[in-house]
Amino acid sequence: MIGSCDTLDYFASEGVRIEGYVNQTEKTGLLSMVKYYPVGVCALITPWNYPVSLLSWKLGPALAVGCSVVVKPTTVTPLSPMAFCMALVEGGIPAKVIGVLTGQGAVVGDSLVKHPLVKKVAMTGSTETGKKLMQTVAPYLKKISLELGGQCPAIVCEDADITNAATVVAYKGFRNMGQSCSSVNRVYVHVSKHQEFVAELKKNAEKLRIGDGISDGTVDLGPMATADGVNTSRLHVEDAIGKGASLVTGGRAPEGEQYEKGFYFLPTILDNCHASMKVMQDETFGCIVPVETFETLAEAIAKANATNYGLVAYAFTKDFRTSMILGEQLEAGTVCINNGAVNTNYAPYAGWKDSGYGVELSRNAVFEYLDTKHIKIEGI
Repeated sequence: MIGSCDTLDYFASEGVRIEGYVNQTEKTGLLSMVKYYPVGVCALITPWNYPVSLLSWKLGPALAVGCSVVVKPTTVTPLSPMAFCMALVEGGIPAKVIGVLTGQGAVVGDSLVKHPLVKKVAMTGSTETGKKLMQTVAPYLKKISLELGGQCPAIVCEDADITNAATVVAYKGFRNMGQSCSSVNRVYVHVSKHQEFVAELKKNAEKLRIGDGISDGTVDLGPMATADGVNTSRLHVEDAIGKGASLVTGGRAPEGEQYEKGFYFLPTILDNCHASMKVMQDETFGCIVPVETFETLAEAIAKANATNYGLVAYAFTKDFRTSMILGEQLEAGTVCINNGAVNTNYAPYAGWKDSGYGVELSRNAVFEYLDTKHIKIEGI
């Protein structure tokens, strides 16, 4: 919640820096001006995994440039975004500037994005849903930005700090039970560091405490949002093991009376994985980290890029030249070297390939909610 407020503060400061400009022209007496205008009513469609944070990424720039919005939260977690919008109205934003509309996406969402007053659509969700949404709004030529799925790789080089690499991979792989588009979905480790990395990652996974975070504030991980998440995780584990993977830890629901209510699944590490496994290709959206080895940097980069997704990539090395090669050659909108700090208000968050369309966060996101006008005057 605090981070969401920080995002609104950031975009409020960007709102006063939307400046037009005057061009040099080809002759005296000809004036050329460029100005920006709010696009109009925006439909903001948000997911269940970070229902307030990902709403703020859209609300911030839309409100900063002067657009009114209609928020369509997911039916899985609608209450927190509704409360957030109500708090903004209580804080002084006119009630008619922010509207919230709940209901099934196939009915309510479809009608919303087709409405003639809606000029811009911003959505975070699955790639499949994003593509369908683009088809829906295409006949109307509406502005659209999409933050979609990921299948994010991590490369652990021969010279990497293994303790740091395992810590970051555990955090990005298991955080929020893996229910994040920027989760580490697969790890490629140099063959010389393979055993050391897996052992360190196992330590990190097995010290995480799972439970009901509402009744016990000391737990690290809670239940998954839906039963589908557990089922997909279980299927991906079974598929990987059936194709030769080794189960290092986890791979099942935890045992005990306290886990009978809720969709729990243990942080899971799979070793000796390869590209034919579902967990290496599909977005599990669960707390599973599969591991594969490599021998050369070129091989690791090729394996990392062998996906239709391109949201985030991670890499670990102490060598600056290697860092630059990884940063340039990994096909993702964000590349994190030796860290997992993916989302920052000051930098653009853009998905490559099937991971998105347009930009969120940073000054760049402001222009997703603006129309551009060129004014040319002569003879005055």
